[in-house]
Amino acid sequence: MSNQAEPVQPENLPGFDGIELLRWPEQEPVRRSLDRAGIPRILVLSNSSQPPEDLGYDEDWIRAPYRSDDLLARVRRLARSLSEQSTLEFWLDDQRVLHRGSRIAVLTVFEAVVAKALLAQPGETVRRSVLEQSLWPTESPPGPRAVDAVIYRLRSRCRGLGLTIRTVRGEGFLLQAATSHRDDRT
Repeated sequence: MSNQAEPVQPENLPGFDGIELLRWPEQEPVRRSLDRAGIPRILVLSNSSQPPEDLGYDEDWIRAPYRSDDLLARVRRLARSLSEQSTLEFWLDDQRVLHRGSRIAVLTVFEAVVAKALLAQPGETVRRSVLEQSLWPTESPPGPRAVDAVIYRLRSRCRGLGLTIRTVRGEGFLLQAATSHRDDRT
């Protein structure tokens, strides 16, 4: 086996199904799109590039040029990590820390209130009105999009834990473990 780096196409690697390989930072818009779709990624960095600071739980990186066995090791590690993530439970402690396995996210008071309401009804949609009442029990929300602002911030904190908050149009919000199935892209 040669020590030379060799280009490898993902389709030639076992276990690569469902994981996308892309150049970073050149394909940052594609990365964001795949992230929103819940599709795992391996970023290929040039020698002069630094890995992104916001590396998600469902992505890894490798520096080009790379050897096929190095890339395969990254693919296997990412697949194993995703498999472990899907089986871990999550909970909120008394200090407003959201846990999922060994990963944590420290939440603000408002984020913790929303997380608690979502965790109280696992797998079920929590109505916007319930969240508003939980956040502002004695007064009206400060604006019509106030819940959305809290959800937006909570989503970014949950991303590193492999959790997503889905908007159920006209109904409310649903907390669930992020999925990473290629077939979910539409």
